[in-house]
Amino acid sequence: MHKYSFPEQMKSKLRKIIIDESEYLYSVTETYMEKEVSKLTINIYLSGCKQTPLVIEFLTLDDYFLGQPLTKGICMKNRGAGRVDKVNLHEPGYIRKLILLGFDKGWTGENKIPRQDGLAYLAELGYEIYPVLPGTK
Repeated sequence: MHKYSFPEQMKSKLRKIIIDESEYLYSVTETYMEKEVSKLTINIYLSGCKQTPLVIEFLTLDDYFLGQPLTKGICMKNRGAGRVDKVNLHEPGYIRKLILLGFDKGWTGENKIPRQDGLAYLAELGYEIYPVLPGTK
C-alpha cells in the first residue's frame, strides 16, 4: 500500500477558531492511501496544549477527478435537518461542530482520547455518509 501526502500550503498551516472564549488551533491534512481510498485527518489543539490533540480521521473514497470529497464541498443529505448541505471540512463551521462533538466524547483539550472516526461524527451530525464510503463509486 502506498501513502502519499499532499501538503498544500493552506492545509499545513494551523488555523484558529474561538469557541466559548477559548482558542483552538487546527490543521486539515489529506493522505492518499490506496486505489480510490483517501484519509483526511483533522488535528485540533486547545491553544497551549499541543500534546493533547483531538485527532479525527475520515477514511473515504478518493474521487479520480476531485480527490478528497470532504474538502471540495460534496453535497450530503442531512436527515436531521431535512436538507442537502455542501460539506467542506475546511469551513470553520464544520470544525466547530467537530470540536463540540469531541467535547461530548470526553475531550477537554487538556486530555488524550483515542483517534476519532470522522465518518461516525458526520453520521452523528445527521449526514448520510454512504456517498463518501470507500468502494461506493
